[in-house]
Amino acid sequence: MHNTTIGSVEQKQVTLKSVRIAAIVLMRGQIMAQVSTLTEPTSLSPVPAATVSEAKPTPKDTATDNSTLDSFLKQEGFGVVKLEKKNLGNQKAHKNYPKHLIIDVEVNRVSASLMVDTGTPRTNIARDKLKKFGLVEQKTSQRETSPLGSASNKRRRWRAPLLATTFYGIAKLNTLTMGNCVIQDVLVAIAAIPYVDGVLGSDDMHRIGAVLDCAEPALYYAPRGPRSDTSSKLAAMLQSNGFTQVPMRLTSNHQLEVACSIDGVPSTIIVDTGSAATCVEKSIGIKAGIIMKHTRRVLIGSGGANTPLRIGRVKQFAIGDFEIRDADISFVDLKKADHPSALLLGIGELVVNSAIIDVGGLAMYLRHPE
Repeated sequence: MHNTTIGSVEQKQVTLKSVRIAAIVLMRGQIMAQVSTLTEPTSLSPVPAATVSEAKPTPKDTATDNSTLDSFLKQEGFGVVKLEKKNLGNQKAHKNYPKHLIIDVEVNRVSASLMVDTGTPRTNIARDKLKKFGLVEQKTSQRETSPLGSASNKRRRWRAPLLATTFYGIAKLNTLTMGNCVIQDVLVAIAAIPYVDGVLGSDDMHRIGAVLDCAEPALYYAPRGPRSDTSSKLAAMLQSNGFTQVPMRLTSNHQLEVACSIDGVPSTIIVDTGSAATCVEKSIGIKAGIIMKHTRRVLIGSGGANTPLRIGRVKQFAIGDFEIRDADISFVDLKKADHPSALLLGIGELVVNSAIIDVGGLAMYLRHPE
């Protein structure tokens, strides 16, 4: 077996980094978004090296899509895992409501289902699945925090469930296997996560040079990690097929961010496949003169903190140089935000506009529906 080491070595000192998890589920006939923020240990120097190796081929790894993207990436040595579109929650969701992207993986050689979430840097494992994967949680004193504030002095709306656990832990996976790709010694966060075994974060996607196809859901991986020459060729191929390139950048919290504007009001937005809806801070909508209507949707934060969602019609929603006309956008009131900024570019908009996300190359590609 050929092994390739990605990254640098030796963890020296612990500091704190903010990580956000976002998901929207349908409960009691009402759409609710769960957003929590955790503070996790990381190192001042690069995290311990992850060893990535190729495993024996498996039937699930056989590609069935003969698209240009599929053919190109295979020629570049990528493997592929097909993703499942799935509604999370116990209630039957509306057939047209955006579905989350779920990947079948193996955690310590045990089958697992993870939500693919580009909005969360660190891969997370659900606390109630520790025994299933043979993991031991290292407790931390870090509480869940939320830009929505605390629920202790707020009235719970729409009978939203409170999260029972307010502290996060960490653990190390011996192996995380996706298709033919095995990542060894993976540091993960442990949190209360409903409906799935965990969340696949963007940091581990970057390690394997992941390219994510949102419309024809598939995750492509390069066992030797991201390569700038492959990203350059991918950009040329997609742009020749009508895609618009949108540069991404890593925030200080290791989230994938792009420039945007709402009816001419500039801001930034996090590329977030873990959020079903695209959400924007209400103050931007006010500044842009958007008429926002109340809905029964509620954005749920950690500890049960919540804020109502409003819907507004945006005449011109620009994501980099890509323009969307007459978009229905959700607006939220984040009273504790440090500065007004757009929040989440959700999977709904990404699927409709055939998003292809080159996580390793820090670029996103969008194309209008035909």
